[in-house]
Amino acid sequence: MMQWLPLGTRLSRSGDLKCCILINGLQAGRKKVIKLTIIYTQKSFPPPPFDREIGMMMYYRLLYEGEHAEIFPRAQSVTKERKVVRRRVGVRSWRQVEKVFSADYQYIVANFSSLVAEVPADLLNRSLGNISADTEKGPELEFVSSVVTASKPNEKIWAAVTQHQVDGLVAYRIRRDESGSVWFEWILGDRYFPHDDGRGADIAWIEEWGEENRKDRFLRVERQRLSAQGLSAQQLVYKMEGDNVAAEINIDQYSADHDMDIPEDAELKGVHELLCGVVTNEETLTHLRGRSALRNIDGLQEEINWTITRDAIVFEKHGKPKLAIPRALWDTVANQNHRDYGARFVRSDDLEVVSFDEKTGAVPQYITWDAKTAQSFEHVTRLIKFMLSISKTSPQAAGLEEGKGDSGVALLYLWIQSVIKAEAVQSKFDAAIKSAIRKCMILENAIGGTSLKVANPVVEWGDLLPKADSEKDTEEIAKYEGGVQSLETTVRRMHPDWSEKAIESEIQKIRDEQAAEGMNPTFTQPPKVNLGDS
Repeated sequence: MMQWLPLGTRLSRSGDLKCCILINGLQAGRKKVIKLTIIYTQKSFPPPPFDREIGMMMYYRLLYEGEHAEIFPRAQSVTKERKVVRRRVGVRSWRQVEKVFSADYQYIVANFSSLVAEVPADLLNRSLGNISADTEKGPELEFVSSVVTASKPNEKIWAAVTQHQVDGLVAYRIRRDESGSVWFEWILGDRYFPHDDGRGADIAWIEEWGEENRKDRFLRVERQRLSAQGLSAQQLVYKMEGDNVAAEINIDQYSADHDMDIPEDAELKGVHELLCGVVTNEETLTHLRGRSALRNIDGLQEEINWTITRDAIVFEKHGKPKLAIPRALWDTVANQNHRDYGARFVRSDDLEVVSFDEKTGAVPQYITWDAKTAQSFEHVTRLIKFMLSISKTSPQAAGLEEGKGDSGVALLYLWIQSVIKAEAVQSKFDAAIKSAIRKCMILENAIGGTSLKVANPVVEWGDLLPKADSEKDTEEIAKYEGGVQSLETTVRRMHPDWSEKAIESEIQKIRDEQAAEGMNPTFTQPPKVNLGDS
């Protein structure tokens, strides 16, 4: 496959694409080579230094999904408990067997980690509103509308924000099919690998083919790289041997073998930004790719699970009433079973009809155990509050405190921690959605031959917390009457579920009524007309 390569690119003997630059050293004639792209062959996947980061992503995903028995050490201490029980093997024969009880019956998961990740997603999901071009008419308006329809950002924002909180980042890329439809899609952060110099990025993932027991694994890579001429997009594929990446194989042959439609390599001249991007969460100078919102709370989550599990084990062993019978009665029943079944034992069914000692008055009686668990429940509550405090989540979101307010302002102050956190996440996704749609316009100009005016769209966000309709309408009307908000914006916010046609019709009705009310027959007279002599 013939392809133009940017200046400073060379092909190695193994076929890997390596982009490098030459920098003059201190001495004359001395050169220093700096590798900019990622080399996959003869290495495990994910490649270093991303392997450690992706390993933590997998850990936090198990924490979020509630698979705590796989990651917490104390959960594994109760994963297997062996008990000797008696099982009937015939009419009058019994034998002892060893039964293994799994942790599913003992280790209890009270997964508050999922709450920490989902609260910002819930708030942003309800607040994302209309997305449109920053113009009232023209091809840009129609194109942005088509991108929004194909991308479905309102439907997918919840999943994107939740994964963003769990993994610490979520990525996106721009797509275009043969029909000319352009859209953007969210992708997992463990598939996005930026180049060292910031001039390129790889989107890499594993594909498997074959039967369940004998699957062939391949590494697919979509590489984007900027040069002085523009953007180059390249498709690569490697054979996998276990977790290690073997040699690169021909992409055309791979496409034909598996009947796949893989985009051809392309050179987009005049495009000077990557058609992909990443949204990070609470990044620092030492963690430029973001950090999970579940960090620092896994220890508290384990302690919550263990405290509840420990109480459950105690209740299981001692909470059920036990029947105590006199020794003589036990011997009588056991001897009868020995004669009937060949072994001394007592079943609960054997005691449904029993006798009592007439001399001593000894009769069967139930023994109950009274557990005092108030301190355990208080301890769990404290741990949950610690977890919510560390993760910047309001107690009202977990149902620990009443989350109702007399007004929207009162509700805001009750949920202030979660709102502040959600607003920070909202600002990142606002910029990401605008950037993604702007990149869609760039791609359409480069491939579709259009001349769209590239600009950020308008993304409307509503209130993060719900308000009563009467309170919301009063606020919107006050903004309009105060002159700080247009009539169109007022109608859109008061009726977010209306179509464009319905909104335009409502605006026209309001303007017609305002014009009719503004006419006063006393002061508004028709113009004077002078009639000349006929």
